[in-house]
Amino acid sequence: MTGAMLCDATPVFLLSPWKPVFMCAAFVAWAWLVSKHLEKDARAAHLNATMWNGIHMAAACTALAVMIFGQIFYIAFPIAIAILLGPVFMYWKVRNDAVTDEYKFHLGADTIKAAMADRKRSRANRQVTMRIEGKDGTVQVPAKEDPAFEIYVTAEEIISDAINHRASLLELKLTSKGCQGVYLVDGIPTSQEQLSPDVGAKVFAFLKESAGTDPKDVRRRQTGSFSVTGEIADTHVDLTASGSTSSHTIRLEFDRKERVLRSWETIGLLPKQRELLDQLKQEDKRHGIVLIGGGLQSGLTTTGYAILSQHDSYLCNIVTLEREVYATLEGITHHTLGDISGDYTAHLQTIIRRDPEVILATDLQDSESAKIAVKTGMDGPLIFITMPADSMAELISKWAGHVADPRQSFSNLKAVIFQKLVRRLCENCRAPYKPSSDLKKQGLPVDTVEQLYRKGGQVEIKNKIVTCPVCDGGGYVGQIGVFETMFLDSDTRKNLIAGDLRAAMAQSRRNKGLIRLQESAWQKVADGETSIEEFARVNKKKKSSKKTSKQTSSSS
Repeated sequence: MTGAMLCDATPVFLLSPWKPVFMCAAFVAWAWLVSKHLEKDARAAHLNATMWNGIHMAAACTALAVMIFGQIFYIAFPIAIAILLGPVFMYWKVRNDAVTDEYKFHLGADTIKAAMADRKRSRANRQVTMRIEGKDGTVQVPAKEDPAFEIYVTAEEIISDAINHRASLLELKLTSKGCQGVYLVDGIPTSQEQLSPDVGAKVFAFLKESAGTDPKDVRRRQTGSFSVTGEIADTHVDLTASGSTSSHTIRLEFDRKERVLRSWETIGLLPKQRELLDQLKQEDKRHGIVLIGGGLQSGLTTTGYAILSQHDSYLCNIVTLEREVYATLEGITHHTLGDISGDYTAHLQTIIRRDPEVILATDLQDSESAKIAVKTGMDGPLIFITMPADSMAELISKWAGHVADPRQSFSNLKAVIFQKLVRRLCENCRAPYKPSSDLKKQGLPVDTVEQLYRKGGQVEIKNKIVTCPVCDGGGYVGQIGVFETMFLDSDTRKNLIAGDLRAAMAQSRRNKGLIRLQESAWQKVADGETSIEEFARVNKKKKSSKKTSKQTSSSS
C-alpha cells in the first residue's frame, strides 16, 4: 500500500513546476547563510566550525529527504525548512552564550529600530564635530529636528570625503539632473555620489552663504572663503562660484596658498635649468620676455611665484597681473582685473607705463595683450608670461600667432619654459627593480643607473602585507614639475623668425640652452622621484586633437 502511494506521489511531484523552484530557493538561501556567514563566524568565535558544518549538512540531507518523500509536499516543505533552521537557531544560542554582550546576535523590531537610531545618532554626532568658520564667524549647526541639519550633514560629508583623500580641489556641478562632485588627488579625478537636484541646490546655497557670497546670484562669478575644523585636518577653503543657463558650478580649493607657494628648489627644475634662469636676476639681463606654458592644472601659477621669489623685491619693483590672486608674495604688488577699470590689455598697458622692473602676467590669451608686451623691447622690463599650451611647439606657435609679426614675436624673447606635472612616488612603499634592456632600446640611458622604482601601494608590517598608510595604497603622494626649457641666442631667434622651429631647437641645444622634457623626466625617474609609467601617462599624446585637426583640414 505504501509503495503504491509512493509510486503515485512521485509522478505528481515531478510534474509540478513550482516544487523544484521552492526547493532550490530554500537551499540556495540556506547555503548562502551557512557558507558566507555562519562558517566564518564560527571560526572567528572558535566554536569548532567543522562540527557545525557537519550538523548543518546533516540537517540539509534530512530536509531534502522530507521534501522529496513527503506524501503532501506543502506540509513537508515547511517541516523541511524547520529542520534546516533548527541548527541555525541552535548555533545562535550556543554562540551568544560563548561571547560577551556587545558581540551577541539579537533579533526583533525593537532591536532593528534601536540599531537604526544608533546609526542615525552616530552620524549626527560625527557631523557636529566639524565646525565651519565663515566670513561672519562660526556657522551654527542646526538642530537635529531642523531640515537644514541634513543639508549641513551632506555638505560636511562632501567636504570631508575630499579632504580625507588628500584632494587639492573639489568641483560641484549642479544641473537639472542632479549635483555631481569630482575631486582631484594628485591630478587624478574621483567622482562622488550624485545628489538630487533639490538637495544639491540647498547644499550650493549653504556653501555660498558660508563663504560670504550671495546664494541667490547663480550667474555672476563670485569668490569667497571659509575654514573647516574638527575631526578632519584644519583646512582653509577658497570657493569660486559661477553659472550659466543650464548649470551652476562651485569650485572648492583646499589650502590653496600652501599648495601654490613652493620653494625654488622644490618645484622640479633641474639644477642646470635653475642656473640659466637665475642669470635673469642680473640687472643687465633683466629685460625681455619669458614664456611659461602648460596644460590645465599643470602648476603654472606655482612656477611663476617661485621664479618671482628669486628676485629681490626690495631692490627692484615687481608687479603681477592675475585673473585671480592665489597667494601674496612679500614685497610684490599683485593686481587683479578688478583693481583698475578695463580689460586685460588695459591692465597690462597701465602696469607697463608705471615702469616696473619685473612683471608676471598670468594666463595671457589675446593678441592685443601680446602686442603690448612685445613693444617694450629689450630695454623694457623682464616680463614673465604664462599661457595655456600642450607642448613647447604649441606654446611658441600660439605666441607667434598672437603677435602676428615674426620679428616682433622673437626679437626680445629670452626663454621658453614648458611644463607638466607628474605624481611623486611614495617613498614609504615604492618598489625597486633593475632596469631591463628593453628600456635601453627605447633610448633611455639605463647604463647610468643601477636601480629604478615603480609604484608599490603595500608594505610589510609584522610579517603581514598591508596597504601603505602613507599613500593609502595609491603608490603616489604629491606632484612635481617636469620642465622643458629653451634659452635663446641670436642664431636661435633668427631660426624662429624664419619659421624653422626644428633648426631653432637644434641651435638652442648646441648652445646648451635646450633641455628636453624627456631628459628632465628621466632624471626624476633615475632619482626615484617618479616612475617611467607615470611620465608615460602624462606625456601620452591626445588622440582627439589629431582627429580635430584632420576634420579642420578636410573642412577647410
